[in-house]
Amino acid sequence: MLNNLSGKRVLVVEDNYLLAIELVDELEAANAVVVGPCSNLAEAGLQVPHSDLAILDVRLGCENTFNLADRLKALDVPYIFFTGYDKHVLPARFASDDCISKPEPPSTVVRQLSRRSREAAEGGIVDLIPELRARARCFVGDPESADRLVELTLQRAIDDKCPMPSGAAVGPWLILLMDEIMATGPRGFMN
Repeated sequence: MLNNLSGKRVLVVEDNYLLAIELVDELEAANAVVVGPCSNLAEAGLQVPHSDLAILDVRLGCENTFNLADRLKALDVPYIFFTGYDKHVLPARFASDDCISKPEPPSTVVRQLSRRSREAAEGGIVDLIPELRARARCFVGDPESADRLVELTLQRAIDDKCPMPSGAAVGPWLILLMDEIMATGPRGFMN
């Protein structure tokens, strides 16, 4: 299942009752454990330490959820803003955060949250380097050549000539890129 949140505790912070129920339905269909939905900051704040992921409306009544997002970020809890506002209303510190504008359907939010959950579980690119180096050493015995193969793989990913398929995990995609480089021959990186 693409949107499999398998037991992840997802905090839902939304003050629109009907939309909150739609989010809950989508999350439960993705095997998530829903925390809330919370319609006020005090209630939501109590649930932050017990959450693996979160969906945040930007405004609850006359209050914003930015401090809540800061707490989630400090705890490395992935979250998504789901709001009727445009992304440009977010403070600069949230410029790289996911923000999905309503009226996108809750299924879009859950799909992106599932992607964020997989990325968090995989760790960052830096965490994948040892695995990539081990794979490269299977192809070429020389450590310097293996490191060059890793560099070429990462450069190909950055150049985005072969974009990562939607819903794909980063690690297997990088391995696929490395395999493609090897299929064209080891010229260019062998010492």
